[in-house]
Amino acid sequence: MTSDTDSFVFVALPGQSDYVVAGRFRISATSDGDPLGEFVYGRSYLSRPDAVAFDPVQLRLAERVRKTRSFNGLFGAIRDAMPAAWGGLQHERCGALAFSPRLEPPRPRDRFAGIDDLTRLQAAFDDESRGRDACRETDETRAMGSVSRRRPVATVADGRALWLAKFARRHTVWNQTRVRHATLRLARECGLDTMHSRIERIPGNDILLLRRYDREWVGDGYACSRVITGLTFLRTDDTPAEKRRWSYLTLADEVRRVSSHPREDLRELFGRICFNAAISNLADDMRLPMMVAKGNRWRLAPATGLAPTPSVDAGNGDLAMICGPAGRSPSRENIVGGAGRFLLDRAAAEAIFDGIFETVRSSWYDVMRRSGVSAEDCELVGRSIVPGSDDS
Repeated sequence: MTSDTDSFVFVALPGQSDYVVAGRFRISATSDGDPLGEFVYGRSYLSRPDAVAFDPVQLRLAERVRKTRSFNGLFGAIRDAMPAAWGGLQHERCGALAFSPRLEPPRPRDRFAGIDDLTRLQAAFDDESRGRDACRETDETRAMGSVSRRRPVATVADGRALWLAKFARRHTVWNQTRVRHATLRLARECGLDTMHSRIERIPGNDILLLRRYDREWVGDGYACSRVITGLTFLRTDDTPAEKRRWSYLTLADEVRRVSSHPREDLRELFGRICFNAAISNLADDMRLPMMVAKGNRWRLAPATGLAPTPSVDAGNGDLAMICGPAGRSPSRENIVGGAGRFLLDRAAAEAIFDGIFETVRSSWYDVMRRSGVSAEDCELVGRSIVPGSDDS
């Protein structure tokens, strides 16, 4: 968005692939030079019996004009739908919102790159990362997300399913693609809900594919689910100052308020904290999707950003967010000490913590090897896993 410009905001209604106009967003500068965002739902949209709110936090259905100076004048749900969200998706962004300076709704995209295009897309990323043809836009770079600091992402189709293809960077501590895939499988062994993943091998590289849960084929296109990130859910940003305030406990309070199944979602969230502690995942990313709504009900989104943090020995680092009365400490006492915020009594919280730690201890090596992680990489990963692991 640029200053002093208007944009119509469109939404794909639940179960539909077509977009309808829902409101208008304007961003301008105040007299102090600060960005001011304004949003209003259209009256015709509000009169629809199937109208849905963009999010359950800032933009619930109402006729009044909303204003914000926070986060560069961007409301959370609108910020989440921008192309920079979810790894920099460009043409097929995350969630159900779309934008246009004109009242004509955008056409839903029904053609995507396929599995056979992964080699070409990886080559485009390699060229961009080496600085070649940096100012020339191609079909490949348009299909791909940002290639700056985060791994680029493209949406590819396989049959009627859409997948996020995450392209590997060179010279990482370990084979990040296979370790991430294995970690998601390990989380499912622990009973957690994660994005379904698989590996596609291309010459010289592995590509991680994550099945998109915000897109579902409905016969004439892909129905879109609304999605908000953890940043929106916590009403925060990813600046250093804001990161110090990130808290799983506050997140639990919001899940309890918004989720249509709060006890189930809070138990899941608590389990993810325990899993992060068990594998030394110290980089939980609130820029990733946190809540998803396929209809009028919001639920915790499947986990995706689960992986050990390289060069961190087990138990020797704090989690990315406050997780108990003692702050970010990954200790059993601290995590279990916050159980009440997750609607859990102490005995239930201890059982979840101990069950996840035991599953990780007993299964991590076998899961990693079955997922194609090398023995050498397993030796490195094993340093981050809870003490007592079978690293033979």
